[in-house]
Amino acid sequence: MTPRERADQRASRETVVLKIGGSVRDGADSALAQVIALAEAGRPVVVVHGGGPLIGEWSRRAGLETRFVRGLRVTDEPTRDVALAVLGGLVNKSLVAELLRRGVGAVGLSGVDGGMLRAEREDPELGLVGRVTLVDSSLLEELLGSARVPVVAPAAIGPQGEVLNVNGDTAAGALAASLGARLLAFVTDVPGVRGKDGRVVPALDRERAKELVDDGTIEGGMIPKVEACLIAAASGCEAAIVSARDADAVERVIAGERTGTVFAATEGVA
Repeated sequence: MTPRERADQRASRETVVLKIGGSVRDGADSALAQVIALAEAGRPVVVVHGGGPLIGEWSRRAGLETRFVRGLRVTDEPTRDVALAVLGGLVNKSLVAELLRRGVGAVGLSGVDGGMLRAEREDPELGLVGRVTLVDSSLLEELLGSARVPVVAPAAIGPQGEVLNVNGDTAAGALAASLGARLLAFVTDVPGVRGKDGRVVPALDRERAKELVDDGTIEGGMIPKVEACLIAAASGCEAAIVSARDADAVERVIAGERTGTVFAATEGVA
């Protein structure tokens, strides 16, 4: 193994994969502040972003109907084109520009670049939505090795070379598992997964998460986040869902403190 390969391997083990929303409001987005804090501390960071509200807004402008099934956007060809333009263009470049403005060496990508994400059709009912089947994280590892912060828009290459829309939460989980990341963290507008009593559940395993999904406590867009966290945890990553309002939430999870909802690969977590 060359010195560069050893450096890349060390970077990968310490990498934090952050899934954030796609909104930047006057440079004050608190999720971006957590990205910046980690980068300034010298920790390798990969950002995966969403942008659902903007996709909805631009779809409405184009006269397209928006429908969801199991928390996933139903995507025909015109909707896929809007999603790709919004996520890979407007959202991705806005986030990269803001990070660069604040001194972070960000590089904008999508899951298509370098063949990073390959996918099969998730479900005929969902249309051009992909289920990730293969991850090639070598491009990310090269960027991390050169102290860059990759900012990834969720999209994938399909079986026939077509571009498929991929849920951002699912993409983040797949990339974290491939990288062998130190932590996968979803920085959200909620403080974590809430139980039946409305309180944040501090820790979840697969069995308990399934119970909460089956009884409807976990629903909508929280489902793919929970599923992604469980996949990452099963691969050996730490995983958590934390609040964007908690300015040092990600650093606290790294330090071993409990905040938000953390996930384990095995049953019996209290």
